[in-house]
Amino acid sequence: MKRRSLLKVLFALPFGLALAAPRALRVGVDVCPFCNMTILDARFAAQMITTTGRVFNYDDVGCLLDHQQSRGGPRVSPAEQFVADFAASDRTTPRFLVAGQARFLFNERIRTPMGVGLLAFGRAEDLEAYLRQRPQFADAQRLNWSDLLRLGRQRAWIGGHGR
Repeated sequence: MKRRSLLKVLFALPFGLALAAPRALRVGVDVCPFCNMTILDARFAAQMITTTGRVFNYDDVGCLLDHQQSRGGPRVSPAEQFVADFAASDRTTPRFLVAGQARFLFNERIRTPMGVGLLAFGRAEDLEAYLRQRPQFADAQRLNWSDLLRLGRQRAWIGGHGR
């Protein structure tokens, strides 16, 4: 019996490790499961890997948040969630961060694919540098992932879904 348990653990180990890393994003090809838009700018992208290993790519962090709250798209049970670091990504290649480790800037006047106004940053210094270059967003809220989830339970992020 011990040998069988050990074999199960060894077999499952590579699959568990695979969930810890984001998958490749194909800009101009992948379609958001929430809003059905083609992902055209990787700086705003997000990704969810479900407990079954299915990968969903989003064109806006707001789509990921609303999908997770069951406001549209197929039913999901998230295992891992990633967001593109706005400062470290370019239009064609995202540099994904674990969503829970990112810092977010929220202002509805910030232009994002779905008009949510959320940007993710891996470092506080990058977020502050963004604000120094754009003083019109000085009143933007600085949030973390748990703040976004809490706000998402109160209202939808994407317009037309209870916002």
